[in-house]
Amino acid sequence: MPTIVDVARVAGVSKSTVSRAFTAPHAVSFHTLKRITRAAKSVNYTPNAIARAMITKKTGNIGFIIYNLQAPAIVNPFYGPILESVVEIMAREGYGIFISSDSGLKNNPGELMLSKQVDGVILASRTNAAIVSSFTGRGIPVVLLNYRFNRAGVYSVLSDDAGGIMNAVRYLFDAGHRHIGFIEGRFTRFIFRRRRQGFIDAMKASGLSIKPEFCAVVAPAIEDAFDSVYAMLGREKRPSVLLCTNDVVAVGAVKAALRRGLRVPEDISVVGYDNSELCTACQPALTSIDTNTRELGRKAVEYLLKQIEGKKPESTTATVETRLVERESVAIKQAAHAALIRDYH
Repeated sequence: MPTIVDVARVAGVSKSTVSRAFTAPHAVSFHTLKRITRAAKSVNYTPNAIARAMITKKTGNIGFIIYNLQAPAIVNPFYGPILESVVEIMAREGYGIFISSDSGLKNNPGELMLSKQVDGVILASRTNAAIVSSFTGRGIPVVLLNYRFNRAGVYSVLSDDAGGIMNAVRYLFDAGHRHIGFIEGRFTRFIFRRRRQGFIDAMKASGLSIKPEFCAVVAPAIEDAFDSVYAMLGREKRPSVLLCTNDVVAVGAVKAALRRGLRVPEDISVVGYDNSELCTACQPALTSIDTNTRELGRKAVEYLLKQIEGKKPESTTATVETRLVERESVAIKQAAHAALIRDYH
């Protein structure tokens, strides 16, 4: 296969001049550009993607950038399925994807994105105005995924964090639980606040009081959740259920309960969040809130492609609904069970 080395040899110019002729033809003199074009034809060299980009003004690539503390995206239990959805859809649309963390923007493939080698960027999890401006200032469309701040022309795709927690509290209330513990993973402040507010609002709406001794904030890791919940369950009074803000924390809670000699769900119930693969790997299988990660990825792609095509998405923010997936980790209290039978008959 002919390369730019062959073109440079025939045209009598350097490789960098050939590369510049295809990527920035305005920077090369007319006569040099003509000589390089003739040389390329004589050796049957076609610059493929570069040539198409020159004609269409599009690169056929997008960027997926994830907050450093959530990287690598491909193995993240929440962002991994989202990335898989994005890659699948964009491949059908004929796009390639550069993947990077926000701390890698000054290294490949981050440098490629910043040098306008992408048509648009999805920024996943936490970001900041400087990073957004580094793209929008170059005319590169941006979609924020699971994050939002007020800025004209910047679009967001969010999971309904507050709604997911509120649905879980209502489900637990209907199951007869009145002493609900809340174990919060220390995520980005944006998500943390939304899920906490959902808990506060749902408890208030249900007429339940929040007991500080039944609440804890932990790093979103099994070990940290285990240590905190193990200490909590060693006290004289304990909650009847632990509502956790992600599945990793919930697995740590189950592990702590079992270490205390408690049965799940007979002695204490546990609910996770994200409906990741951990739910079915755990014993008993975890009841969890499904964030519909594939839809989050699909919506982010939809919002990005509309901007690439010069259109505006229908709204500044798209919110994807959650649903509770019931499995084996929540006990139905006797009174609630009796009421259900009574209502049925």
